[in-house]
Amino acid sequence: MIDNKELADYLNKEIVEDNEVRIKVLIGESIEDELAFWIQQFRARGCEGHSEWSERFQCNMWIKDND
Repeated sequence: MIDNKELADYLNKEIVEDNEVRIKVLIGESIEDELAFWIQQFRARGCEGHSEWSERFQCNMWIKDND
């Protein structure tokens, strides 16, 4: 079960650090894809997996390994 407060804090931190998302919010564009991405990243924390480079975010992202 996801802790809503913990998820909200996590999303706030990531959005504050992601200038592209902040700009979309300011001009009223949809950020559903970005939210879905960060929720997926939140859920994958602490899971077994590997890191892959994200061209869009210009950083490594944790990818959960499939069994």
